[in-house]
Amino acid sequence: MRPRFIAFAAVVGLALAAYVRADKVDKSIPAPVKPVSVSAVPEPPPKPAPVLPTLTISGRDREAIYGYYGTKLAPSGCPPGLLKKANGCLPDDGGQGNWKIGERLSSKVMVYPLPAVLLGQLYSANGYQYVRVGNDVLLLGIETRLVAGALADVEAN
Repeated sequence: MRPRFIAFAAVVGLALAAYVRADKVDKSIPAPVKPVSVSAVPEPPPKPAPVLPTLTISGRDREAIYGYYGTKLAPSGCPPGLLKKANGCLPDDGGQGNWKIGERLSSKVMVYPLPAVLLGQLYSANGYQYVRVGNDVLLLGIETRLVAGALADVEAN
């Protein structure tokens, strides 16, 4: 008699559990939505324009670089033939050969570190470093290779 009672109690317990569980189903959850066809999906918004860095090469750094390389400066503070712009002393077109400010420097372009004596006199922003490309000194993004500032023709004289 005892095994039959245990079996009966187990069946009644399972039935009660199923009833309680069915009663607690959340009816606020909406029914599954029918999939939308691909043609009705709107196009994603266009990618925003890249944000250009707002870094400039300070007058102190400019003087230190030109002083190290012995470049003679005009009264404007730049070598003859270059114009003083917000981010360096540049030619009229804003760039030299392999680089342009606000654009990424190609990985094919060789960059060289500045001498340690000169680097000790310069301030560089986090994530940027001063490098030499040909006859120019660039303020270059370390990971992105984005040209933020430049001093052209540092050894022009």
